[in-house]
Amino acid sequence: MLDICHVAALVVQALRVAIPTFLVAAVVSPEGVQTLLNSIPKVVTGGLTVAGGMIVVVGYAMVLNMMGAKYLMPFFFLGFVIAAFTEFNLVAFGIMGAVFAIVYVQLNPKFQTPVAAPVAAGAGGSDDLDDDLDDELD
Repeated sequence: MLDICHVAALVVQALRVAIPTFLVAAVVSPEGVQTLLNSIPKVVTGGLTVAGGMIVVVGYAMVLNMMGAKYLMPFFFLGFVIAAFTEFNLVAFGIMGAVFAIVYVQLNPKFQTPVAAPVAAGAGGSDDLDDDLDDELD
């Protein structure tokens, strides 16, 4: 029953978006939309372009701020500089980020766990279980 409710909600959501979109596309001509867009002053469209570019940077900064990970800021700035001076796509940045993360985890001592050397059998080491078993045998 819950699956049917989920599917029904998805269908209603799709219709809520599709019906107004279809109506606007049927009523408004492409020339009308182009005329409306051309009537917007260049100052406004330029400002919207700059604001659209800043939204990405502000979003990343908000995520880093909420994480409270000040030690990750050099990686943030490095990624910003690489993005500004190269024409890499998102796949390249994803691969570079994964490589940087792996190298960071492998080199950071915080993620290293010391491994105790194995003790050979009969090497004289004793523990609580050995003591309990010896007490029962006596």
